[in-house]
Amino acid sequence: RRRRNPELDESQYETDYTTAVESGDERDQDQWASLYPPITSDGARQKYKQEFDTDLKRYKQLCAEMDGVNDRLNQLSKQLDSISEDSPQYQDVAEEYNRLKDLKRSPDYQTKKLETKTLRNKLFHIKRMVSDYDKV
Repeated sequence: RRRRNPELDESQYETDYTTAVESGDERDQDQWASLYPPITSDGARQKYKQEFDTDLKRYKQLCAEMDGVNDRLNQLSKQLDSISEDSPQYQDVAEEYNRLKDLKRSPDYQTKKLETKTLRNKLFHIKRMVSDYDKV
């Protein structure tokens, strides 16, 4: 049985890891439309919902990981502003700050950043397909 108000609001979990409209977004939308066409049955709706739930968990995990790195960078930046450059602590804080900056440039981090963007687009598309089906 179809529900009128799907509980998919969790997909609105926003982060700073995506940008507005980028050149690849239209191509991504076409890709998602071919992989996840409009829903025509309750069974298909359930499959979309299951995939959504699985991907949402991964998306939130990635966001939390990247948020942790960004939060720590902000914390270290504030510490650097408040510590004398001559102090022994300054060097330790600066080293950790630089290590995290390097981490953000690493291929692994960039891959996770791209995966986050891809998952966000996929979740948005699936949510729209479920919502459109529920309107019928």
